[in-house]
Amino acid sequence: MSLKVIAFDADDTLWINETYFDETEKKFCGLMEDYLSHQGISKELFKVEIDNLKLYGYGIKGYILSSAKKNRESK
Repeated sequence: MSLKVIAFDADDTLWINETYFDETEKKFCGLMEDYLSHQGISKELFKVEIDNLKLYGYGIKGYILSSAKKNRESK
């Protein structure tokens, strides 16, 4: 059997909340600006989120726990 179709389920409940994630990230970067630039913090936060994806999944829980981990590592 050959693979002919790949489907992705874009969970629409997460898209609605994307603006809240963006706003929270901007505030987090503002709090951490003494340690790294906004772009640097965003990059590092994304890296931590990806590393934790299997452990926490995607969503608010993974986002908050990844933010807390990055905060601890930055001090």
